[in-house]
Amino acid sequence: MTESPTVDTGTGYGRATPSYDARLAEVGPGTPMGEALRRYWHPIATSATLTPDVPHRTRILGEDLIVFRDGQGRPGVVYERCAHRGSSLYYGRIEEDGIRCCYHGWKFDVQGHCLAQALEPGRGRRRDAARQPWYPVEERYGLVFVYMGPPERKPALPRYDCLEPLEEGDQYYAEWPVPGMGVTGLVQDCNWLQVYENSIDPGHTNWLHSQHSGYQFVGVGTTGFPENFFDPDAFPDNVSYARTAFGAKSEIRFLDKAENGVRPVLGFCAELHLPNVLVLPEGVKLAPDARPDLVLWFVPSDDTHHRLFFSVRTGDPERMSRFALLITQNGKQPWELTEEERQRFPGDAEAQVSQGPITLHSEETLATSDRGVVMLRRLLRTMVDDVEAGRDPLAVSMVDEPPRRVEAGLFTRSTATADETASAVPAAGA
Repeated sequence: MTESPTVDTGTGYGRATPSYDARLAEVGPGTPMGEALRRYWHPIATSATLTPDVPHRTRILGEDLIVFRDGQGRPGVVYERCAHRGSSLYYGRIEEDGIRCCYHGWKFDVQGHCLAQALEPGRGRRRDAARQPWYPVEERYGLVFVYMGPPERKPALPRYDCLEPLEEGDQYYAEWPVPGMGVTGLVQDCNWLQVYENSIDPGHTNWLHSQHSGYQFVGVGTTGFPENFFDPDAFPDNVSYARTAFGAKSEIRFLDKAENGVRPVLGFCAELHLPNVLVLPEGVKLAPDARPDLVLWFVPSDDTHHRLFFSVRTGDPERMSRFALLITQNGKQPWELTEEERQRFPGDAEAQVSQGPITLHSEETLATSDRGVVMLRRLLRTMVDDVEAGRDPLAVSMVDEPPRRVEAGLFTRSTATADETASAVPAAGA
C-alpha cells in the first residue's frame, strides 16, 4: 500500500502581499495621521545652534522647509522653494529683517512677507502680492517649535512640570553630543512610529539590552539598574501599563539593592504624551523619587525617516551626556562599531531600522508583552478619528495652561526585608 507523502505546511508560499497600516504610518499633507499630527507643535531646531549665520534645510511631515534666524534674532520657518521662481532658500542670505533668495534677490521676513524684489522697479512696487509660505514658531526649553496645521486651530504650546521652573544653576541642554549632528535634530532611517512604539515597549529592555546583547545601559550593577531589573522571567508579573491624562505610561517594578537590612521595591515609569512625546527619568545614576528632567520628541520627517529632539533641565552638564550616551554596544557608541559588532551586539537602531522603512503590520503576531503598543495604537487611532470628526484631539489646548504634570520617574513603591527575593516584588498593577 502506497502511503501519501507528508505535505509541508506553514511555508511562505502563497502568502498575501504584506502591508502596513497607512492610517498610522503615513504623515504627508492630507493623510489621516499627517492631518492629526499637524494639530500639534513639533520641535524643528535647537535654539542655541540656530544662528543668523546661514539658513538650514529640513524636512518635517513630508514638507521641505527652511528654518533660519534673522539678524534681529527672530526664528522663522518657510517653504524651501522661493515663491518667485522656485530656487532653494537654503542658498539664501540672511539679513537683518529676513532671508534673501540667491537667484533674483527677493527677500522675505519670518512670516513670509515679501520685503524687497531686487530687480523690480522700486524694489518691487507690487511685492505685497507675493507671499512665501511660512509656519508659526515659538521657542521654549532650548528648542524652536513649529505649528503646521490649520491657523484657526493653532493650540497653545504645551509646558511640562519636569522642565520648569528652572532650579538654581539649571539650564536647558538640547544639542546632541554626537558627531555630525547639526541644528535640525538626529535623523533616523525608519518610520517614526517604530521608534515611538519602542518607548512603551519595556520588554525589549529585558531582552535586547541585556539577554541578547549583554548589559548595554551604562551603570548596570553600580550606579544604575541592578541586574535583576533585566530578568525576563520576572517581567510578565512586574510590568504594567496605564492611560494618563495626556497619553499612556509603562512601569517595571524591581527590588533595589539592600540598605540597612531593607530592600526598596522601585517602579521605573516612562510616560508618553500624544502625539510623539516621551518623558524619561535618569537611568545611569538611579535617584528614587527625584524630579524628572528630560523630555524627548519623535518628529516624523516623512513616511520613512524621523528626527529626534530632546530637552534636559539640569545644572550638571554630565547629565546630558548620561542621557545621550546611555546605551553602549560592546562597550562602544554606535558610530564606533564595526558591522560585525552591530550584528553580534545589536541595539535599538539595529532592531527598529531592520523592521523596514515602514514595518509591515500585516505580518505581526502580537502577544501579551505588546499591551503597551496596542494601547498606544488605539490612542493614535482615536486621535486621528477625532480630527476627522472635527474635534480637537487629546493633549491639545487652545489656551495656555499650567505645566503638565509628568508621571514618569523612579518611584519607591514599598519595601522588603533584605533576605527576600525578587518573588517578593508586588505586582506592578497593584
